[in-house]
Amino acid sequence: MKKLMCAALLALVAAAAHAGPSKNLETSAVVDGSIVLAKDGAVQLATVEHPEKYGQPIADLVRKVALTWHFDPVLRDGVPVIAKASMHVRVILTKNADGNFTARVKGATFGGDNADTPDSLYSENQQTIRPRYPMAAIKARVQGSVYLALHIDREGHVSDAVAEQVNLENTGPDGVLRKYRKLMAQASLDAARRWTYRVPTTGRLASQDSWTVHVPIVYTLNEVGAPRVDRVWRTYVPGPYTPAPWVDKPNMATADALADDGSYTEGAGPVLRTSFDHG
Repeated sequence: MKKLMCAALLALVAAAAHAGPSKNLETSAVVDGSIVLAKDGAVQLATVEHPEKYGQPIADLVRKVALTWHFDPVLRDGVPVIAKASMHVRVILTKNADGNFTARVKGATFGGDNADTPDSLYSENQQTIRPRYPMAAIKARVQGSVYLALHIDREGHVSDAVAEQVNLENTGPDGVLRKYRKLMAQASLDAARRWTYRVPTTGRLASQDSWTVHVPIVYTLNEVGAPRVDRVWRTYVPGPYTPAPWVDKPNMATADALADDGSYTEGAGPVLRTSFDHG
């Protein structure tokens, strides 16, 4: 009876995550684009891909903030060069007392995409070994995103894995939300531990003993046979952040700043010197 009540409760409040008031709710989007860095590491150009998806004010905000960032110079053969990198920026919307919204940049990742740089790790079987949507979550109409950190050894195997954050697009009692976060995290980790990666043999990261790859897993319910819905803005209850124990300097601001269908190899992209929200 208790399980049925939990499932029914979450089913009833699933839509409330988009309409009902809650101090824990967060509405955000990951804005995709690219940056061009000058030889000294300053951003000389910031571009947002398909700005109409997010709205022109959001695209303008991301470009304005990006132009204040400063990175470590990108070196080739020890010489600073002009460089281009992808960027994925998490923008948070906060509703004000007057009903309007305020937008801010929460975090971002740069470069490190599979196709972005030869330093990035590429999974050979991630597309064939997919996480199974937990049946209990399907029955309760629970949707969410799991953000994984994977520790990859020299053989390309996942030697350790952590669900850094699980954001649920449902509201409900804390205990019920914890249950579904755990189910989605476990389903994601069960699949990820079976993935194998092609490790870099040349480039800056080739000499490392291991690598960290960040991967988002999105659980979305669609009608049978219907095309996947590409949602830009998501409203959810953000889960607690769990740092990967093998990472020297874990960064909570970058944990969920990942494109839904991408991955990010830590250290493969340019290194930001300044904060995300201002220079």
